[in-house]
Amino acid sequence: MRKQPSKPIKRTQDVLDMQDYLKAASNRTVEGRRNYILFLIGITTGYRAGDLVGLKVRDAREAIRHGYFTINEGKKFNSKNIRKKNRKPRQAEILPKVAKELKLYITDKRDYEFLFPSRKGGAIGVQAISNILKDAATYFGIKGITAHSMRKTYAYKIYMDSGKDVVAVKELLGHSSIEETKLYLGLDKEKYHEYSKALSDFVR
Repeated sequence: MRKQPSKPIKRTQDVLDMQDYLKAASNRTVEGRRNYILFLIGITTGYRAGDLVGLKVRDAREAIRHGYFTINEGKKFNSKNIRKKNRKPRQAEILPKVAKELKLYITDKRDYEFLFPSRKGGAIGVQAISNILKDAATYFGIKGITAHSMRKTYAYKIYMDSGKDVVAVKELLGHSSIEETKLYLGLDKEKYHEYSKALSDFVR
């Protein structure tokens, strides 16, 4: 069975609902707080979950100090198809409200600790994040959500709010080409769907 691609959370209300759901859990458990902060950072920076789980508390303190995260994205740095000179760290601004929440989250943590620890030790896994987000999304009847949906939600929001500026999305995601961004956003499918709908004029 072919694995279905992750979907973005397209409606702002759905994003806020999921955020509230995770925030409610954050008041009950340490893991709940972790999940809430991770979701906030994921949807507002567009970093891959696989890169977020590798962050240490010191990285968060640096981000708060400078006003942005700087991450060497694993996919880019491990790819043989990307030239060494193009393997630059990607910066993503940290919003003031997110910085405030993050600062509270790391108050009692030590620099060397993982920012998003697992209950068993080490960092939380990407699959575990997918399970957490899927559970929250299911509560609201949202389908196709995984850990990667955070990055896709970020991309979709920028795409729509920029007046469908693919170049802006490309630059913010750190993609190597416009074609990669179009594919990522599923724009070709969207375009072909619109063309197909137009053919309904031929049918009475």
